[in-house]
Amino acid sequence: MKTLKFTKATLILFLFILSQSILAQNGTPTSKRPYKSQTYFSFGAGVSLLQGVSDNFYQDGHSNVQLGLMKEIPINHKVSFVTGVELERLTYNLDFFPVLDENNSQFIQGPDGIKYTRVFQNSLNLSAQTRFYFKENSSKQTTNIFLQIGLRGGYNLSTTFSFRENNENQSIDLSDVARPFNVQAELMLGFKGNYFKKLEILNASSFGLTYQFNSLLTAGNVENISPVHLTWRFLF
Repeated sequence: MKTLKFTKATLILFLFILSQSILAQNGTPTSKRPYKSQTYFSFGAGVSLLQGVSDNFYQDGHSNVQLGLMKEIPINHKVSFVTGVELERLTYNLDFFPVLDENNSQFIQGPDGIKYTRVFQNSLNLSAQTRFYFKENSSKQTTNIFLQIGLRGGYNLSTTFSFRENNENQSIDLSDVARPFNVQAELMLGFKGNYFKKLEILNASSFGLTYQFNSLLTAGNVENISPVHLTWRFLF
């Protein structure tokens, strides 16, 4: 009788230990991902540079603005995949004027009486990038610094040349001499968490460089203009 009681007690103890082991295993994540995914609303702004512009054309500052959505999908505690869609507005201030022809379109110096010459380009961009965290990214709230690198492709929605003549604002459609697609590479340094006490908006932001491989325009004497964008993005 005592042996039977001892056996039952041993069995109960064994089942208890086994159940605790199973619960512990279920509590341990089977995936290396710290969390499933995270979606951000993004706003970016910065300055742009144009390489390959002829010395005949005066430049006076260029700018870029972005608005979109970004999604981060963690791969493990140090690496994430980031993708996004953005509407972008580019403004280039150049002292030139388009002469559009079916056979030989080109740009000349701005004639007398024409001022405030600008090129406005609107595009829809898709990005695919990899984010490398400096420390383990164990949760969505982890304070961290990251390096982000990848590619960005844009579809040109519109390209317009705007100017003022005889006290009137006028514009010329440059769709025929603008690249329909833009191919770019991005490199960004970002912050996440609680690094900046007085400027909290910087705690979810990234600053970086975007290089465009193809030219802004296809007209004969400006077909080698390559934009470079310096942008600060804020994530909400």
